[in-house]
Amino acid sequence: MLRLHNTVYTKSGLERLFCILLLSNAVFWGEGCTDYNPIHGERYIGPVVSMVTMVGRQMCVNECLARPADCGGVNYRKTHFLCEIVTEINQTEPASEYVRIRLDDVVGNQTECQSCSSGEKCVRLSSNKRHCVQEYDPVDCTAIHGLSSSLPSGLYRIKIPILGHVTAVCEMEIDGGGWTIFQRRMDGSEDFYRTWAEYKNGFGNLTSEFWLGNDKLHYLLSQGSYELRMDMSDFRNETRYVKYSSISVGNEASKYVISISGFSGNVGDCFTSEHPINNMKFTTKDQDNDVKSSNNCAVQYQSGWWHNSCHCSNPNGLYLAGETSIHADGITYSPWRTQYYSLKTIQLMVRRVV
Repeated sequence: MLRLHNTVYTKSGLERLFCILLLSNAVFWGEGCTDYNPIHGERYIGPVVSMVTMVGRQMCVNECLARPADCGGVNYRKTHFLCEIVTEINQTEPASEYVRIRLDDVVGNQTECQSCSSGEKCVRLSSNKRHCVQEYDPVDCTAIHGLSSSLPSGLYRIKIPILGHVTAVCEMEIDGGGWTIFQRRMDGSEDFYRTWAEYKNGFGNLTSEFWLGNDKLHYLLSQGSYELRMDMSDFRNETRYVKYSSISVGNEASKYVISISGFSGNVGDCFTSEHPINNMKFTTKDQDNDVKSSNNCAVQYQSGWWHNSCHCSNPNGLYLAGETSIHADGITYSPWRTQYYSLKTIQLMVRRVV
C-alpha cells in the first residue's frame, strides 16, 4: 500500500485554495480538482480495500480515482486524516467522525488508468506518463491494524496465500485489536448444521453470523504464528473469554486437523482439557472424522466442529437462547454455563504473533 504524507487542509476554504494551486501549478500527484457531495456522520460498511493516512479530503477523493478497479467510494475520518477506499457502497452505518463520498457523485478529471486491475494504483511519473503499480496487500487484520491503530472494526480486504483476495471481519478494539474473526454467532439468523463443503468454503453473512471457511482459515494461519481468542456472552450480558497462545489448522487432506495450546482466560479451559480438540480432525454431518466416538458427533449435536467424543464447548451448535432442557445441542461452554445453557453471542478470532 502506498502511504502518502502531505500537508493536511482541514477547512473547506483551504481545500478550495489547494485546488486552485493544483490547477495552476500541476502538482505531481494532483489529478485535478473535483466537485462532490459528502455525506456527514456516515461511513460505508465496506469492505475497505486500501487505506491512506495523513491526507486531506480532496486527496482522499483523488486516491479513489487512482484505483478505478477497486473504488466505489471513500470513507474519510476527519479527526485522523484517514482515507478508506471501499468497493461496496450498498450499506452504510452511523459514524460521527466520518464523511462518505460516492465515486459516482464525483465530477472532475477522471484517471486515465482505466486498465489498472484490482490491487493496483494509477500513478503519474515525472515524465507525465501514467502507470499501474502493484499496491501492498495486507495478509491479515494484524497487518491492517499495524497501518493505523485508529481504523474501526469492520470489513477489510486481505490477501492470503493460494486463495488471493478475501473479505475478512477485523476486530480492532478488543485486547489491543488486530484480530481476524473466523466465526461469529449473535442472533440465530444462520444455520450452522452444514456440510463438509460448506464448512470448507465458508457461509453466512459477514455483517452478522458466519463461518469464514476452513480453507481460508488454513491458509491464513499458514503465514506465521497465530494466537486464538474466543469471546462469549450470556443473556444476562455477562461475558467470558478464553485465549490460546498458539493455533494452526491443517489443509483439507489432513481433514483440517487443529493444533492448539497455551490456555489463559477468565473461565475454565475447554479446548485443551475436557474433550480436548488438540490434534482432532474436523467433523461435519456428512464426514465423520472423530475416530474416538462410535457416533457422528456432528449429527448427534447438529454442529460442525473439531469433535472429540464429543465436546466440552459447541460454538457451532443450535441457537437455543439460554436455559434449555436439551443437553449439549446449543451454543454451549460447559465450564461457565453448563451444557444446558445456549449462549447469546460467541466469536472466534485469530491474531498473528509478531
